[in-house]
Amino acid sequence: MTSTRRSTASRRTRSPCSSGSPSERTSSSSAPKTVRSRASPSGAERIGRPLLLLALVLASGAPAAAQTRGLFSIDTFVTSIVVNTDGSLVVREDITFEFRGRHQGVFRRIPLRYWHGGLEFPLTLSGIGVYDETNQPLRSEVSYPGQYVSIQAWVPGATDTKKTVTFVYHVRRGVLGYADHDEIYWNATGNEWNAPIHHAEAFVAVPAGVADDDVQTAGFAGPLGATGHDYVVDRVDRYWRFRTTRALHPREGLTVVVGWPPGSVEHASAFRRAGWVVADYWPLGLPLFAFVWGGFVWWAFGRDPGSKPSVKPEYAPPPDLIPAEAGALVDERAHPRDVIATVVDLAVRGYLAIEPITTAFGDPDFMFKRLKPVAGDPDLRPFELFVLAKIFGGDWVLNMRLLSEVRRDYENVFPPIRDQLYRMMVKDGLFPASPGSVRKGWMLAGALTAVSATLLPTFAPSWLGRYDPMLRIGVVASGLIFIAWGWFMPRKTWAGAQILAQVRGFQEFLERAEKDRLERMPADTLHRWLPWAIALGVTERWIFNFQGLKVAAPTWYHGSSDFALPAFAHDLTAFARRTEEAILTTRRGYGGGTGSGGGSGFSSGSSGGGMGGGGGGTF
Repeated sequence: MTSTRRSTASRRTRSPCSSGSPSERTSSSSAPKTVRSRASPSGAERIGRPLLLLALVLASGAPAAAQTRGLFSIDTFVTSIVVNTDGSLVVREDITFEFRGRHQGVFRRIPLRYWHGGLEFPLTLSGIGVYDETNQPLRSEVSYPGQYVSIQAWVPGATDTKKTVTFVYHVRRGVLGYADHDEIYWNATGNEWNAPIHHAEAFVAVPAGVADDDVQTAGFAGPLGATGHDYVVDRVDRYWRFRTTRALHPREGLTVVVGWPPGSVEHASAFRRAGWVVADYWPLGLPLFAFVWGGFVWWAFGRDPGSKPSVKPEYAPPPDLIPAEAGALVDERAHPRDVIATVVDLAVRGYLAIEPITTAFGDPDFMFKRLKPVAGDPDLRPFELFVLAKIFGGDWVLNMRLLSEVRRDYENVFPPIRDQLYRMMVKDGLFPASPGSVRKGWMLAGALTAVSATLLPTFAPSWLGRYDPMLRIGVVASGLIFIAWGWFMPRKTWAGAQILAQVRGFQEFLERAEKDRLERMPADTLHRWLPWAIALGVTERWIFNFQGLKVAAPTWYHGSSDFALPAFAHDLTAFARRTEEAILTTRRGYGGGTGSGGGSGFSSGSSGGGMGGGGGGTF
C-alpha cells in the first residue's frame, strides 16, 4: 500500500494544466425480448409478420444504443490534498471508472460555493488539468454552469473496460481559520454521483512542522447530512489517510476534517482579503460603475449650459412663450396639465367656450364650442392648431364637441400632443433635442442592458458562469440605473435656461401675489393668467389670492349658476380632472372595466459538508 501511495504522491507534483467543461447526461439500456409462438399462423398473423420483422430489425439497434450510452461505476476514488502555507490547497483526484458499454468520456462537477460562519463564500479553482493513467493530458473543457465548475474529459477506448482519470486543481483559501485551530473540511468524493463507489480514500498532507499529536481528524460517510463513521484513518508517509470500510451507494460520499494548531498557515491580510472580495463579487459593483458613469455623462452633457441665473419676481410671463412651454420647461417634461392649460388659454383668448353639461345618462361632461375660424389665423401657433384639431377634427367641420367624444374617437390623445410640444420647443430654441427622445434613448439602452442579462448564459464566455447569479443581478441593476439617469439627461439651451428663470419669477408672483397689487390690476387678471397657473401647477394658490376681491365672470366658461369664485374653482378642478382622464385614456381602455455546511467540521460536520464535493458522470 505504501508503494502505491508513493506513486500517487509523485504524480501530484506535476504542474496543473488547463482543461474543460461538461454537461451531465443520464444513460439507460434495455434488451429486447422475443416470444416464439407454436400455433399455426392465421391470416392476421401473416399480415402481422412483416410488421414484426420490421420491429425486430429496428430493435436490433437497441444494443448498439445501449453501448453508446452505457452504465458505469467507480472502482476506486482516491483524493489527495496538500495544504500549502499560504492557505491554498493542491487537490488531486484519481478516479477509476468501470465502463460498461461504450462511452466518450467523463465529467466532474464541483460546487463553487461553501458556507462558513453562517456566510456563503465563493470557492476559487484554478490550474485545472485532466490526465490519463500514463500522466498524459486528456482533451478537456471547463465550463461554469450555475454555481459549479464542470470539467469534461474525453477518454479514448472507454468501452467495457476500466480507466483511471486524474483531475488536478488548485484551491485558493482552502484552509478555514478558527480561534483555536486551523482546519480543512473537504468533501473528498462528492455526494452527487449517480453510481456506486466501491472504495474511497482521502490523503491529507498538513503543513510541515505540525506534530502528529497536534493533528485532529474526523470523517463522515454516507448520504448528504449523514454523520456515519464507516471509515478508518491511519498515517501513510506524510499523509493522513481516510479509507471507507464499505462501498458507497449512489449519492453517498466521504467527507474528511483535519485540524491543527494555528500558526502553520499564514492567513491573508485584511488588504488581501479585501482584494479577494472585490475579485469574487465584482459583478455587484457594476451598478456603482453604471451610476458613476451616468453621473459623468450628466455632468458633461446633461446639465444646463452656463451658470444658473438668479430668479427675481416677474409680473408677466416671458414674451413669445405659451403656457404649455412654460410648464414643460420647468421640469423638462410635458404633463397633461400643459394640454389643459392650452385649452383654457385658447378659451380665454376667444377661440372656444367651455360649458358643463349632464348627459342623457346622468353623467357629467363638458361641451367645447368653437367660436371663430382658426385656419390661417396668424395668432395661433402650430401647436395650438394641433390641439384644436384633436378637439374638433382636422377638417374644421365640427363647431361643437363633447369631451367624452375626444376620448372615444382617438387611439391616443396625449402622446402625439406631447411630442408636438417637444418639437415646438426644440424649434423655438429652448431645448437642443427633444426631452422625450433623450429619455427614450436612455430607456432603450437601459432596457437592452437589463435584457442582456438573460443572454449571458448563451453568449458570454463560459468562465463568467462562476459569477452567476451575481453577474445577472449586477447587469439588470445597471440597466435600471441607466433608465433612472435618463430622466435627468434632457437639458435646456442657454436661452432656455434664461427663460426658465423668468418663468420661475412669474410663478412666484402667481403663488404670492399681494391683494393690494391684484386690486390695481384689471378685473380679468384672474382669467388672463389662469392658463399659466394651470401649467405651473399653482392653480389653487392663484385662485386663493383673489378671495374677497372683485373678479369678473369668465366669458369663456358658462357655468350652471351665477359666477362665484368657490364654485368656479370647484368646476375648474372637475374640468381639469376629467380632461386629464380623457387625454390619458386610450380608446382601447375607454369604458372598459378594471456548497453546504456551517461551522467547524469537528463540531457540526456531516457527509457532504465543507468545501469540494459535487459529483459527475459519463457521456
